[in-house]
Amino acid sequence: MQAFFNPVSLVFILHGLFLQSIWLYLGRISRNGYLSDIMTFRTPSSRLSRYYRWRVTSFENAIKEGIVFLALLVSSLYALGFSLFPVDQVNGAFLIVVFVVFLTFLSALQHAWRVKEIVDGEGRINTAIQTSTDKIGVARMMVDDLYLQGDMGDGRTWFALFKLAQRQDQVGWVIRDVLLEKGKEEDSRFQRQSVKSSSADSSTDSGPEID
Repeated sequence: MQAFFNPVSLVFILHGLFLQSIWLYLGRISRNGYLSDIMTFRTPSSRLSRYYRWRVTSFENAIKEGIVFLALLVSSLYALGFSLFPVDQVNGAFLIVVFVVFLTFLSALQHAWRVKEIVDGEGRINTAIQTSTDKIGVARMMVDDLYLQGDMGDGRTWFALFKLAQRQDQVGWVIRDVLLEKGKEEDSRFQRQSVKSSSADSSTDSGPEID
């Protein structure tokens, strides 16, 4: 345990946490930008949005990103270490480097696995629609099921649907049409509910007038 409490170890651990925080932050804002694009049926335009599109395209891309980040982490740890401490102290902190890299590897692997689940979901949706004679019916059933689930609906399935809607092929066009149609239905339903709610409030507030 003493190895964790010397200056080199503390610097390495803090630096690893700092880099991972930046990585997660960039991933979050790039994801938000990408979601904003695909949910409005726009082609990703910003660099971060395009980066996230590449990131979630395949399991292999997610693994590549993790490997690049791990290489950057290790090189920056040793560059920082050699610039601040004697060589023997830096080399003596090898186990700390392994510890930091291992934790980061687990985080990268977890993200890559989530990407794999999304890609697998896309494949299932694509196959179901492509092999069906009623493509619109299948897509509509998927969207309706997700709406019925409400907040408990699978976010990964929603993500896969909007991602597939970006494709310029029959499957993409079908999904896009169904999502747009469902969006219009929900807007109309919300407007009707708002009108009913306003009418009910007006009826409740109006009392007998005294001349």
